[in-house]
Amino acid sequence: MVHKLDIRLQGAGCGDYKEYLAFLQNHPGEMQDLVRTITVKASNFFRNPVVFELLYATVIPELVAEFGFLKAWSIGCGYGEEPYSVAMIVRELIAKESPSFACNLQGTDVDPDAIEKAIQGEYPEGELVETKQRYIETYFTRSALPPAPGSGAVSYRVNSDIRPMVRFSCSNIMDQLLYKRAYLGNYNLVLCRNVLVYMNIAMQEELFRALKDILYEKGFLVLGETETMPESMRADFEQPFPGIRVFKKRQSVATR
Repeated sequence: MVHKLDIRLQGAGCGDYKEYLAFLQNHPGEMQDLVRTITVKASNFFRNPVVFELLYATVIPELVAEFGFLKAWSIGCGYGEEPYSVAMIVRELIAKESPSFACNLQGTDVDPDAIEKAIQGEYPEGELVETKQRYIETYFTRSALPPAPGSGAVSYRVNSDIRPMVRFSCSNIMDQLLYKRAYLGNYNLVLCRNVLVYMNIAMQEELFRALKDILYEKGFLVLGETETMPESMRADFEQPFPGIRVFKKRQSVATR
């Protein structure tokens, strides 16, 4: 992280962090350059497939049975692979359900360029490496255009029946969770994977308190493979699938 920050110091022609802070305050456009430099967008569809298998087989059906709907938020969604993966699972489940269920899927990232690419929904072939062939055949269209110079691969676009299922927005999630809570409503599924790496311990605990606040009781929170929940929050969640970072918010004593 420090090394990446030094890249922006050099790019802005600043000699130290204090000088760069002043530069940042006087050049609003630099903030986006900083965001692009320090955030990691490497991802692919159905990343960590066991999580998506659980979402398909257990978590989302359980939520639909409990609530009658799915309201999900992908935090730090990057180029949109994660919420689109959820959308494909939902489409599969809706096809099996009778009647179908209401679904609201959102994806948020701090990088406006990433959100723009997510809305376009076009991806290099390598990002489908963990995607089942039946999903590729059903929900993607191979680009008819030759690959871009230097890309070394064909591209695929998410089909038009899937793209509208996800509503994308560009925002700082901490601002949303801490200062715009009244506008968020509640969710029964939140995916917050590989976001904690950008936060210190105090910020992580603040984030988890806010996530707990927006999750319905019996709602699910999904973290990244290497991320852990702060000890102070664990009493509020159960981990129904040992070893997998999928947590279920406990029902309060007052509502049991």
